[in-house]
Amino acid sequence: MIRSTCLLVSSTILTLTVEAQDCGPIDYITPQFAVEVETSVLYGTAPRFDGGTDSLRMNIHRPVGDGVSERPLLIAVHGGAFIGGDRSDMDQVCSWYAARGYVAATVSYRLGFYPPVILPNPFAYDAAEVVRASYRAQQDVKGAIRYLRERHAVDQSSLENVYLYGVSAGGITAMHVAYATEEANKPAACGAMGPVDHGAQQYPRADLGSIEGLLNVNGYDASVKGCVSYFGGLLDTAFIGSATEPALFTYHQTGDPIVGCGHQQALWGAPLGIGSNYPWLYGSCAIDPHMQQLGFDTDRYEFHPYTGAEHDIHDIPLVDGWAAEFLARQFCGGNTSIPGGTHTTEAIVIQRGGNLEVVSTDPVQELRLVDSRGRLAAAGNSRILATGHLASGVYVLAIRTARSVTSQRVLIAP
Repeated sequence: MIRSTCLLVSSTILTLTVEAQDCGPIDYITPQFAVEVETSVLYGTAPRFDGGTDSLRMNIHRPVGDGVSERPLLIAVHGGAFIGGDRSDMDQVCSWYAARGYVAATVSYRLGFYPPVILPNPFAYDAAEVVRASYRAQQDVKGAIRYLRERHAVDQSSLENVYLYGVSAGGITAMHVAYATEEANKPAACGAMGPVDHGAQQYPRADLGSIEGLLNVNGYDASVKGCVSYFGGLLDTAFIGSATEPALFTYHQTGDPIVGCGHQQALWGAPLGIGSNYPWLYGSCAIDPHMQQLGFDTDRYEFHPYTGAEHDIHDIPLVDGWAAEFLARQFCGGNTSIPGGTHTTEAIVIQRGGNLEVVSTDPVQELRLVDSRGRLAAAGNSRILATGHLASGVYVLAIRTARSVTSQRVLIAP
């Protein structure tokens, strides 16, 4: 991160070292494109826990003017404890990634489970109800992936470079979609089992079917190349069987009271005993030793713990930047060789008056500055960029030289 003031003498200057990418003119890290959105796209219908039927929809965000015929695909999964939340919660994330060059879709999935007879949700009748809700979400997201693969020509999306991005319950869902891929991974609670007994009424719990679900069984599969999970968890770390499985990026606050970072019961820190009927999960801190034991390459696995006690991200731009770099590395190559060997660019950025000035070890070919919504704010073909006309705030500056592209956040101050 670069923080600058108007006065050169009081500027904070950082040296940046960034590996070259091999994705051509797009680094898939810098937001640089306008975004178009197709909303409420129906991708299927499925039975709810209570016997009703849900219409499942997605919002699809695409870059405009990227000139690419095969874009990476990102599927974003919202949180909400499997009883709430909405796909629109992830629209901003999808906009950020579409502005970077992705096709990014935020998807709805079936919500809800039975509470005890005298208490409302988020109280659960038993742990099986929560596991079954999670399983339905996994089935729906797999159906969404197959649907998006089938329409790849419409979106100009890649069939290979498909990634998941989930937050909280969405992180739990994303990791199970990525790694619980065998029928043997189906939890016993998702087979036929005893009904929910609410006194005078009983609600049957039928077998929930295949781990792949029945949505959009169209000849395409639901495999993914990588997964980003923010404070998610797994029922069993054994779902990740080898270091050749999908790449994984995780972030977790170590004292998270909702989805614990260790091996903890979900909602362990919630008041009134809300979590007493929730399943135990392996959070990011408990998954990490397993990943180390499997020998995942550092380019394909990152865990970012933060010492805190919130079910949240402590610095969204910072952590999102880490995730964007991680994902781009999966298909661009983070340690890419270029003619003459691996090259690094060192640069300092100074705000002087109404300009940003870049001092670089390589000649600067282009500067592009985008705002927090991914809109192009200023651009130029020299090391000096006029910014006096811009509102104060945080922007992303892309610095392009003959041999590398780097992007960093900058603070434009009055």
